[in-house]
Formats: sequence, structure tokens, C-alpha cells
Amino acid sequence: MDPHYIPKYLDAMPQILWWELDELLFLAGGPLVGILTEHPIIGAGIGFLFLKAYTRAKENKQPGFVWHLLYSYGLYGIPARIPEFWIVQFIR
Repeated sequence: MDPHYIPKYLDAMPQILWWELDELLFLAGGPLVGILTEHPIIGAGIGFLFLKAYTRAKENKQPGFVWHLLYSYGLYGIPARIPEFWIVQFIR
């Protein structure tokens, strides 16, 4: 039987080297935007700064914290369909 990698948590993000996939998007996104604006070194620096800020916001939090934060600001999910928690009666 071939050995298979089983992640510690089922919802764990894929990892490339020592970065998770969402962190790698920040690291790679900076130079890509820098190339489009013809300033790749500045873009790489800004991408690295965004990466550090993102990892600091993410550390010591529960898994899925970033998705909950984006949802609370209305940037992810379907917040228009879900009513606020304090609404008791629904009127059609």
C-alpha cells in the first residue's frame, strides 16, 4: 500500500515551503502588481509588508479567523441574505 499524506486538520490550507497558500498570495501579489506598474522592487517590498501584517493578524487566532473577519465586514459570503442576530420577528 502506498503511504498518503493526511493533514493534521481537514480544513488546513495547502502549504508551499513554510507559507500557507493565503500568505503566499500576498507575497506573490506584491511583485506582480509591481511588474504591472513597472516598479517590481517596490511592489515586492509592499507585498512583504502586507504579508507580515497578515501573518500578525492571523497568529494566535482560531482557524478561519480571516474568513470570519471578512464576513463581518461584508467582503465574503452572503451577508445580505442572513438577517442580523438581534432580529426576532420576520415580516414578509
